[in-house]
Amino acid sequence: MGSLPAPEAKKPINLLWGKPSPSLIPTDQMAVAAQKVFSNPTIAIAGMQYGDSPHAGYEPLRQRLSAYLCGFYGCPSDPSHLCITGGASQGLTVILQMLSDPIATKAVWMTAPCFFAARKVFEDGGLTGKLRGVNEFDDGSIDLKYLEREMAKLENQPKTNTACKPTAITQKSYTHLIYIVPTFSNPSGKTMPLACREALVSLARAHNALVISDDIYDMLQWPSTGNEFTSPISLSSISPIPRLIDIDHALPNHPSDPYGFRHTLSNGSFSKIVAPGVRTGWVDAAPALVRALAGCGATLAGGCPSQLVATMLAELMDHGWLEKHVRETLVPAYQRRRALMVEAVNRQLEGLGGGVAVINDGGPVGGYFVWVKLPERVKATDVARVAKEQEALVVSPGPLFGVAWDEQEMDLEGFLRLSFSYEDESNLTEGAMRLGNVVKNLLDTSDQMDSDSVNSRHLDSTGFGGKSDL
Repeated sequence: MGSLPAPEAKKPINLLWGKPSPSLIPTDQMAVAAQKVFSNPTIAIAGMQYGDSPHAGYEPLRQRLSAYLCGFYGCPSDPSHLCITGGASQGLTVILQMLSDPIATKAVWMTAPCFFAARKVFEDGGLTGKLRGVNEFDDGSIDLKYLEREMAKLENQPKTNTACKPTAITQKSYTHLIYIVPTFSNPSGKTMPLACREALVSLARAHNALVISDDIYDMLQWPSTGNEFTSPISLSSISPIPRLIDIDHALPNHPSDPYGFRHTLSNGSFSKIVAPGVRTGWVDAAPALVRALAGCGATLAGGCPSQLVATMLAELMDHGWLEKHVRETLVPAYQRRRALMVEAVNRQLEGLGGGVAVINDGGPVGGYFVWVKLPERVKATDVARVAKEQEALVVSPGPLFGVAWDEQEMDLEGFLRLSFSYEDESNLTEGAMRLGNVVKNLLDTSDQMDSDSVNSRHLDSTGFGGKSDL
C-alpha cells in the first residue's frame, strides 16, 4: 500500500513586515518622474552632483515639501526649517551624531512599548546602557510624572566626566533625548493626546531635552466611523493633532537656548507615502538645528543625502500628485485593510478573551499596525513560534518591543503587533484565521496541562502516585 501524499504546504503570510504592499508602490509614476528629470539637463546635472551648500538638501524639494506640510498641518512652514535626509532612520543617525554626546547625554527616554529597530540606532550612537522606558497609557499619553522624576534624578547625580564631543554654536548636546512615535505609534497604534504633547514640550524645555518625534504615519489617517468598509472618506474632516514642533515653536524661545535650537524636531519620511526604497526623508525643525544637521561631516564630505532621488520626488510633488496619491490611493487602501484585520482578529479572539487592544472610537485612525491583546495563559512568544512552525504565519510578539536596559520593563507577553500594510486583503483574513487556530490550540494545551496537574494532585492526596509509594 503506497504512502499518503504529503500535505500541501501553506502559503506563507507575513504580518510582521511594516512596509507597503507591492500593489501600492507607484512604479509608473516614479518612471515618469525619472524621465522628466533626465530629459531636463539642468535638473539632471543638479541631481547627479553633490548638492549646493549649506547641504540641507535639494531646494525645489524643500520648497514643495514645505508647501505640502503647511497645507496638511495648517501651520506656517518654510524651507529653512527642512533638512533632507536619507530616510527617518538615517536622519536619526545624523541627529545623534550632531546633537547628542555619549557622556553629556544622560539618557534616551523611549515610549514603552517602543519601535524596536530604533534601539540599535541609539546604541550605535554611543548610548548603550542609557535607554529607559516610559510607560504608555491606554489613551496614548505617557507617564510624564515618572519621566520628570527620573530626569531630575539623573541631573542631580555628581558629574564625573565632561562631554567628549567638541561643541560650537552650530552643534548642541542635549542632556536628554526623548524618542516617540506620537501618532499611530509603532507598535501600539495609539495617538498621544494634545494635553500630553503640550506637557511633554514644557518638560523638554525645562530639562534641556530634545524630543525626537517620528511623524512618519501622520499622512496615513482617516476618521473613525461606524463602518470602515462602506463609509466614504472625508479627509477634509480631519484636523491633525498639532505636532510637538508646532507646539514648541508657538512658545517664546527658552532662556537656556540662546541660539534657538529649540527642544523638538519632526522626523519624516517618504517611505510610507511613496516607497521605502527611495531612501529619502526630512527633518522639520528650527533653522539653527537644521543648520547643525546639514553640517554633519558625512554630508559635508559626501554631499546631500539622496540628491538624485530628491529631484524625482520634487517632480512627484509638482502639481499635487503626491497629495492626490495619499488621499485617493493609500488612505482608502489602508482604511479597508485595517477594517478587515480588526474585524477578522476580533472574530477569532474576542470569544477567547482577546482581540484588538486599541480602537480609537471617534478619533482618527491610521498607520500600519494593530496591537492585539491575547487571552490570559497565552504568551506572545509561544504564539509567534507556533504560528511560524505550524501555520506559516509570521507575527511580532510583544516582548520584541521592550526597551533594552529598562529598569521598569513592561510585561508585553500578552500582546502581538500585526501589520495590515503589506499582505493582500485576502491574506489578512486568512492570517487572522490561522492566528485564531494557534491561540485556540495553545489554550487547549494549557487546559489539558491544568487538568493533568489537578489529576496528579488528586492521586497524591489519595495515596496513589506520590513519592511515599516508591
